[in-house]
Amino acid sequence: MSSARFRYCQPGDIDAALPLIISSGPEAFAYAFNDRNSDQLDAFLRRAFATGGNEFSAEQHLALEENGEIVALGALRFAAQTPRFTAQAMTLILRHYRPLAALRTAWRGLRTEAVIKPPPRGVAFIYQLAVRPDQQGRGHGRRLVAELLRRAQQQGYRRAGLNVSEENPRAQALYEQLGFRVVQQYHSALRSDFGHVPGQRYMELALAANT
Repeated sequence: MSSARFRYCQPGDIDAALPLIISSGPEAFAYAFNDRNSDQLDAFLRRAFATGGNEFSAEQHLALEENGEIVALGALRFAAQTPRFTAQAMTLILRHYRPLAALRTAWRGLRTEAVIKPPPRGVAFIYQLAVRPDQQGRGHGRRLVAELLRRAQQQGYRRAGLNVSEENPRAQALYEQLGFRVVQQYHSALRSDFGHVPGQRYMELALAANT
């Protein structure tokens, strides 16, 4: 009998969580965090996942676990967290990369955020949402989004938002089925030897008042 539950990730979940986090935006992650070779993304995100207080931290990610295995995960963030997340990301980059590489990586990160923007005020922002490839088509994504929206409502939020890559029409179609609508589009020409930042569509959904 299937046993499913939601729980927040722990640092020990890294091997299951990391491929999912990267799959939520592989090209953009590769652009931002691979400076001189393709192994740097994995190493940096492993460090960030184990370090509290940043947007990649284990405790930020809500996992859908079925029969003891993580099959999907996603995260919620809010505008009030952005200054702390930015400062912590810069600290991690400076500690992880050599000085010149750190400066280049920080610059690429800032350029990426000009396209994949942090949450506006008053919005519960869903990000790094992914379903394990062998588990897709089973409704896990819908369940996870619904749970994240429920938690946002519990915290008093009346709007939810997310960014979706213009290269991912399947994800956009799912979000539209759930009631999200595109309210802004951001074009991008950011590219490196390792990846690129796709154009983004920012989508929002009005949430019912929590009564």
